[in-house]
Amino acid sequence: MEPLQPAHPEPLDYARDRRSEQPARPERSEAESRGRPKPARAERHRTLCSILASAACLLMLTSCAHESAPSQPEVKPAAAEAPKVPPAPPEPRTSKECAAPLEAQPVSEVKIGDKPATSTGYKVSLKDRAPRGQLKLGVLGPINEDSGRNLLVMKKYLKFFADEKVDAIAVTGDVGEIADGISRVLKVLGGAGVPVLVIAGNRECQSEFSDGVAAAQKEFSNVVNMNRIRAVEFPEATVVSLPGYHDPNYTHCATGCRYYQSTVDEVVELAKEAKKPVILIAHGPPKGEGSQALDYAIAGGNVGDAQLSRALLEGNIAFGAFSHIKEAGARATDLPGTTLIKPSTPMRSFYLNPGPADTITWDMNDGTKSHGMAAVITVHGMEASWKGFRAKPITSAEKAQAKLLERSSGSEQQDARRPPLQAPKGAKRP
Repeated sequence: MEPLQPAHPEPLDYARDRRSEQPARPERSEAESRGRPKPARAERHRTLCSILASAACLLMLTSCAHESAPSQPEVKPAAAEAPKVPPAPPEPRTSKECAAPLEAQPVSEVKIGDKPATSTGYKVSLKDRAPRGQLKLGVLGPINEDSGRNLLVMKKYLKFFADEKVDAIAVTGDVGEIADGISRVLKVLGGAGVPVLVIAGNRECQSEFSDGVAAAQKEFSNVVNMNRIRAVEFPEATVVSLPGYHDPNYTHCATGCRYYQSTVDEVVELAKEAKKPVILIAHGPPKGEGSQALDYAIAGGNVGDAQLSRALLEGNIAFGAFSHIKEAGARATDLPGTTLIKPSTPMRSFYLNPGPADTITWDMNDGTKSHGMAAVITVHGMEASWKGFRAKPITSAEKAQAKLLERSSGSEQQDARRPPLQAPKGAKRP
């Protein structure tokens, strides 16, 4: 008899049988057994890593290329072209007849009167030293005309100059208005026998001045036209000229001499060339300050030229004589005009207004009256002093003498043919 089988298999066997009936599962890989992603996820993970690695490499390559590539210069936008400025007009210049240019010529031997000298065109150098080792320069302001009274009083000036033993005479402009009158005045002064240095002021016409000086020079070779000779060098000092006037409104003649900045610059150049102290002779004064200055006009205040003040400083010009403002005459001051320099006081620098030389009565800024004035500058070494002269009013006897010195009828006819004068604009003619 076969043994009876149990109605239910053992639980273990049953479970085994149940597993055997189900489809077989793939065997786990070692990676799965360690908790790593399944193959699909791992593939995606590898793909993502590959993409990120590629991006990183690309970024690194780009960075390297950027670092190794040479830097390109920064291109700036082109600036807008500035508008072209037209060239400045040439500096105006006075005529050669008024102030000769500083054009050197070959050295030549000349004589000023009986005094030997050398000339280089615009400069004359005297050879003989003055007695006593000092230069004495007589100075005259405006004479204005060759009236009998003016010619008479000039004889008084010549006596004053002779007593002071001057070595030369300077006439600081406004000698006259016609050639014959200018010549007559200079012939009287030429009789002194010393060099007579004369410039044009604001009154003379160019041709009348030149012709008048030339006529006087035919008789007196000691007359020097300082419009053309811009510097006379004495062994003790150098006299430099600035002919004419700076303000055309006060140039009386339509063809008068006006100077410009270029003329003033030439003064600076001449002064820098000089080896000795420089004395500048000019008609108009430098710009001053206050009522004591050489340029203080009763009706206009300080009317001097600022360019001239600049030239005196730049050229280190220690001394000067200026006479246009008549009422400010008979005095010497410092450059601003705020300090008066007493006569006979040695100074290393001062500037003089000798006062008017004509005999017309003139009210002065110091409260006195002028009937004719003159002065002397004495240079000794690097210092100088000054001394003034005041003419007394003409007496009745002198008036009779003066009448004999008046011009002849022929000269009066020439006076009627004088060039037209140009009245100053906006002010009374000084």
